[in-house]
Amino acid sequence: MTATPTLDALEAQRQQVLDQIAALGDLRPGSLTESYRTCGKPTCHCAQKGARGHSQWLLTYRVGGKTRTRAVPRKALEETRAQIAECQRLRELVAELIEVSEEVCRARAQAARREAADEGKKKPARRSSPSRPMPNSTACSART
Repeated sequence: MTATPTLDALEAQRQQVLDQIAALGDLRPGSLTESYRTCGKPTCHCAQKGARGHSQWLLTYRVGGKTRTRAVPRKALEETRAQIAECQRLRELVAELIEVSEEVCRARAQAARREAADEGKKKPARRSSPSRPMPNSTACSART
């Protein structure tokens, strides 16, 4: 049986995830694909029969349910790959953050249930003296 992490340990784990999120660099969603196209010049090598054409890198991503595609210059290719990787890392960290936060919530609820159960088990404290003075028999007989 594995030990359940304490609330403090879970909160520390959640803070570590938040720190990792804060340390992320530039983010860019999507994926890179290489495509080939012809430029349209009849004397270019891409116009020759069987030629693959000019290679071009495309970034494809979704915005508001629509797919967008943008050309990525070769000089920005590595930077774009790093941005895509950071975006993927963010998604992974958010999933981990949600998982740890759910565990924190469960641990807090469990602690509250334990505390409520402990309150119900406690016996009322005994008083050393009564809260109201007890009437003595002489005082009652003096009134009559």
